[in-house]
Amino acid sequence: MSTYREFRAQSYRRRRRRKLQRFGLILLIALLLCALAWFIVRIIEGPAEADSSSSETSLSQPASDSTQSSSQPSSQPESSSQQTPSISQSELWSTVENPEQTINTAGIISASAKMLSLPENGKVSLSYFDDAVFFGDSITTGWRSYTSDTGLPNAKVVAEISVSPPANGEVWQTSKDTEPYDPIVQVYSYRPKKIYMMFGTNVLVNETAAAEDKLVSDYAAVIDLLRERLPDVEIYVQSILYPTAKGVESRPGLNPERISRVNDRLAAMAVQKGCYYLDLASYLCRDNVLNYDIAQPDGIHVVPDGYRAWVDYLQRHTVYRNDSEFIETATQGQESAIPAKNPDTRWDEEAQRQAEWEAAESAAAQPPAASSAPAASQAASTPAA
Repeated sequence: MSTYREFRAQSYRRRRRRKLQRFGLILLIALLLCALAWFIVRIIEGPAEADSSSSETSLSQPASDSTQSSSQPSSQPESSSQQTPSISQSELWSTVENPEQTINTAGIISASAKMLSLPENGKVSLSYFDDAVFFGDSITTGWRSYTSDTGLPNAKVVAEISVSPPANGEVWQTSKDTEPYDPIVQVYSYRPKKIYMMFGTNVLVNETAAAEDKLVSDYAAVIDLLRERLPDVEIYVQSILYPTAKGVESRPGLNPERISRVNDRLAAMAVQKGCYYLDLASYLCRDNVLNYDIAQPDGIHVVPDGYRAWVDYLQRHTVYRNDSEFIETATQGQESAIPAKNPDTRWDEEAQRQAEWEAAESAAAQPPAASSAPAASQAASTPAA
C-alpha cells in the first residue's frame, strides 16, 4: 500500500512540475512577443519623430530669420520700416478655417421605418383610447363603422373618403346632405390626448415624384397646426398599408417599393417633429402585401377582422405613462395576430378571390336570366369597399 501511495505522490509531483514548466514557457514566449512588438514600434516611430522634428525646425526658421532682420539697424528710408510685420506660428494656425461638416447634416442618416418605429411596450386596456382621435382617410373611416367589433365604443373618428392631409385649410364633407367642416377644428373640439394619423393612399395614386414630396410636407404642416392648438397631445403617425396585387394593379402608384420609400420618409418626419411612428404595415402586411384574410375585395381597404388585429397592435405599441393601465407585459418578438399563410397558397387564394369578385361583377352587368335572377340580384347587392 505504501508503494502505491508513493507512486501516486511521485506522479502528482511530476504533473505539477510539468504544469509549472508549461506556464513558465508560455510566460517567456509572451514576454518575447511583447519585446518584439515594442522593438518594431520603435523602429516604425523613429523616422516619424525625425520628420516631425525637422518640420518644427523648418517652421521656426522663418520666424528666427525675421527676428534677425528686424534687429539690424535701419539704414533704409522710412518706407522700409512700414513693411508688413512677420506672422508668428500661432497666428498662422489661427487663420486655418474649420472643416466643413459633410455628414449628419439632416439629423437622421439612412432613415428606416422599422428602425424608427415605436417598440412594443406592454398591452394597455381599451380604455386607453377613450381620449384618442383617429384622423385620416377612407381606411380610417372603418374605425367609425367597426367600433363595436373592435371594442372601442368611445373612439373619436375624424375621417372621410378620398381626402389627404388638410394642410391648406381644406374643408371636408361627409355627404352632399351634410355641412362642410374644418377637420382640424373638429379634432380640436374633442380635446384629445392622443391622435392617430393615417394619410397617403389617395395622394400616392398620383405616380409623380412631386406627390411624395407633397404628402410629406402636408403631413408635417398638419402636425404643426395640431401642435399650435394642442401642444401636449401625443401624435402617432401610422405607416401606409401595402395593397394586394389587385390593389396595385388598379392603382400602380401604390406599388410596394414606393410605399416603403414614403414610409421611411414619414418615419423620419415623425421623429423630427417629436411624434411617434407606428410600423403598422409590418404587422398587417406580410411580405409587403396586405394579408388576404383582412383585405377588402379592392385590395386596399380592411375588413372588420383587420381592425381587431389593428387594435391589438395599438394596445401593444404606446408611449409609457404612469397612469396607463397595462393588462399584459411586453413580449419582445411577438408574432402577428394575423395567421401566416403558406406563400405557395396565398397567391392561389388571391387569384380565386379575384376570379370570384370579377365573376360577380360580370354577372351583375349582364341582363338577368329567368333562372339566375336571384344569383344576379345577390351579386349586384354586394357592397363596394
